[in-house]
Amino acid sequence: MRELTSEPPAKWTLYGLPLQKGLALGVGAPLYLPTYGSPIWFDPRLFAQDEDEWHSIEYRMPTEPVEVVGIVRDLSDLPPVLAPYVRVVGWIVERAPDPPLPQTPTLLVPKLPALLPPEATVVLDANAGVAYIEPSAAVLARYQSQILRVATHTRYHLEGAHLPVTTWDGKRLQTGCVAAEWMQTAAAAQSGAELVWLESETLPDDIAATAHALGGKPLWLYDPQAPARDDPHWQRLLRMSAELNLTLLVSELDALQEAYASLEVARETLRTEHVPLGRLEIGLQVESSESFSLAGEAPLLAGQELPYAVCWRVPQFTKAVADALWGQQSLVRRLGIRRALILPDAQPETLGIALGMEPQFLFVPLEHLDDAKTRLMRLSVTECREWLLMRLRRWRDPDLRQQPQRWIEQRA
Repeated sequence: MRELTSEPPAKWTLYGLPLQKGLALGVGAPLYLPTYGSPIWFDPRLFAQDEDEWHSIEYRMPTEPVEVVGIVRDLSDLPPVLAPYVRVVGWIVERAPDPPLPQTPTLLVPKLPALLPPEATVVLDANAGVAYIEPSAAVLARYQSQILRVATHTRYHLEGAHLPVTTWDGKRLQTGCVAAEWMQTAAAAQSGAELVWLESETLPDDIAATAHALGGKPLWLYDPQAPARDDPHWQRLLRMSAELNLTLLVSELDALQEAYASLEVARETLRTEHVPLGRLEIGLQVESSESFSLAGEAPLLAGQELPYAVCWRVPQFTKAVADALWGQQSLVRRLGIRRALILPDAQPETLGIALGMEPQFLFVPLEHLDDAKTRLMRLSVTECREWLLMRLRRWRDPDLRQQPQRWIEQRA
């Protein structure tokens, strides 16, 4: 149970709309000028009248850039030159910037305080839509530990089996594996998978251990019971997503919209508790079969909040399944939604069909991961797409079926 305290979370607590989600901590930099005077965070030598004055200004360049959270009424009003030792890790703005948006966490607030200290500690939690200026010791400690964990866990292994997969024609494909249970996620991450898919109706007791085992790699969690979950469950998922790179998959379009609504309720509840919240994505899981098609759901998909990704689980590639999947992938591609496939094995023919669909993510069973990564590097997305179009017209042609195997052998 959380201890009750009368201490306010910060001297200023700003609530707003996240324009770019994320978490940042730095020194506050009110880049607008609340009073007349020298611009804050500028190199004082920039205002020297001559070389002698430039040399007379006592100034020492820090060895590391100072990380700041920029607080500004409008990004278009920013001065053209910032000191070279300043790195902006987040923005708090009064007016929404014109596209393209900054890549750092960005929070749109209705009103900034009239006068802010030039060097106040700022915690920006754009996942929760809140910023703390001069936070309390408890809030600062909580976010510092969270950012440290995130910085540690967002590393990607850059050697050996952990190298990302690049196809023969230079396309990047995120390749993951299927875990049977929570305990297997560690083995999945250490085996070289770039992301992990798991079906589970329960959540782990030790989130920190799971996050450490995944090492920042994304986890796609499929929960068949998601529509029946209560508010405390959604709140726990949000807390988990602060430590895990988490995507929740649901099985129905109606459940997708309910999940977005439940997530927003949970976010509003937790926002006032001053705890770190993560960016929980919601995706759609589809059991690929000859009878199921998303084509009839196009108006619903187009008129509602779209999923982060659509993931098809393919038990076996038959001609009917491949035909249906081709149409579904085309629809989802037109809507601009990410596409993923869960494959039954890593046979050359299976991988060739999958690459022909041009997904962004592929999942294979854990025991097939090494074979899948090796073979995918010897296959071309462009060639597989052209091959698949011919294959759909002549599905039983034995010569066509062997083509992916021949490509792999030629390029070994």
